[in-house]
This record gives sequence, structure tokens and C-alpha cells, in this order.
Amino acid sequence: MGLLMPIFLQAQSGWTRAPKSWLVKFDVSHFSSDRYYNPTGNVLITNVFRQTSFNIYGEYGLLEKLTLLVQAPLLRLNSFETTRTVAGVGDLRLEAKYRLTGHQFPVSISVAPEIPTGRANANAQNKTSPIERINLPTGDGEWNVWTTLAASKSWGKWYSSAFTAYNFRTEYDDKKFRDLYQFGAEIGYHPWRPLWLNAKLRAQFSNGDSQHPDLAFVRGDATTYTLFSTEALYKLSRQWSISVTYLTGNEWIVRSQNIYIAPFFSLGVMYER
Repeated sequence: MGLLMPIFLQAQSGWTRAPKSWLVKFDVSHFSSDRYYNPTGNVLITNVFRQTSFNIYGEYGLLEKLTLLVQAPLLRLNSFETTRTVAGVGDLRLEAKYRLTGHQFPVSISVAPEIPTGRANANAQNKTSPIERINLPTGDGEWNVWTTLAASKSWGKWYSSAFTAYNFRTEYDDKKFRDLYQFGAEIGYHPWRPLWLNAKLRAQFSNGDSQHPDLAFVRGDATTYTLFSTEALYKLSRQWSISVTYLTGNEWIVRSQNIYIAPFFSLGVMYER
């Protein structure tokens, strides 16, 4: 869907995990906005749209240069201020990342199919007129595949990463959706042992305007944006960490289209071995 959700802002880096090492992260976020950028980029003030999401993200080092990743909303709650809330799981993303180079300047390529496990149709009932309903799906209803190329470098207490990605989209209900592509960068700083700080910038583009503007919002068709986030991660122990992420959208790089935008926070807890 054309919404800002932190599940899509997990790190895109050239690094892979050591064999048999793993991590899992749970986070929760709440988003609320009345500013909708329609498929032509014009801002519309609407009823407040709200989304709460409980997400999981995991990594497992299968081989020396191969890491498996998984991410998905375990529960997503959608509503307008004028409707009841609908709930469901989101779309499951599975990813295999292969590191092409050594540890000094890691470059990786990954392929990530996104499986339509979410509710493609979830009709929210109007609070004052029960016969009126609006579709607020928890998934976009179609298979798609992300291919990502990423590179990273660390020096002293700093690190940086950059990536480019392409999303091959398919169709839902005989309607073909536009492919998407992204560019992004991240810079991080490790000021003292338990604390990590980072900032991420990501821009998404479409290979054309939506051919189905009436469905653009609910299917995320031709959605474009620039996202910026900052995160503070604090290690409570060797295994446990907590994080706070602030995310917002702007038009620094590309015009916002087919998306609700507003600043919001995400809280997470991570365990790794």
C-alpha cells in the first residue's frame, strides 16, 4: 500500500552474517496522517488515516557469503477516523543475500520475493453508515520480486552503505502494476560501546504513472517518495538491544505520489546470537 512503514527501512548493506549466527527483531509503530499525495502528486486533506503495525525481521547466516532474511508485519491495523478498524497479517518477504567481495569493501546482491500473505481485501465499515465500506487491505494482493545491489564500508567508529533496488511487480485481479526502483544510502556512528546511531535516506521511483488510479492507494501502484529516518540502538547485553526510529517523508529527491505522509516513531527490541 502507499503508506510509510518501517518494515521497508531495514538495513540494505553489503555485509552478510557469519555462518550459523542469527538475529531477530520485533518492532511496533503507529502512523496517523490526513495528508494524502494523490497519483498526480497533489496534496489532499482527508479524514485521518491510521495504521498500527507489529513487525518481525530476521537474519540467518547460512554460509560464509550467504545470508537469509525474512520480514513481515505480524499484525496490521488499518482505519480512517470515520471507519471501524480492520486487521490482518501483512505480506511476507523472503530474501537471499550473497556477498560478492571480501570484508574490507563488501558488495552484495540479493533477491527477495514478496508473497501476498496479507488480506488483499479488508472492507472497513463506516461508523455512522454501516452499509458504506472502504477497502483497507493489509497486503497489496500480488507477487513481486525485489533485486538489490548494496555496498558498504567502515572506518573507525563510522560506516556507510549505499544500494540500488528494482521491484518487478505482477498483477492482481487482471490489473498489471508498475515496476518500482529505489536508491538509498545510510551512514552510521558508534560513539561508545553500547550505542549505535544511524541515518538513512531512500528514494523510490516508478517506471510510469498508474494505469489504475482508482486503485492506486490500495495496491500501492506507482507510489513514489523520499524517506528519511534516524535510529538510536542501545545494546543492553551481548544478545539484547533496543532501538528507537524516527521516520518522515519529504520531496528532497522525488515528488511524493500515491502516499500518506507524516512523521512517526517505531520502537524495537532485538536478540542476536
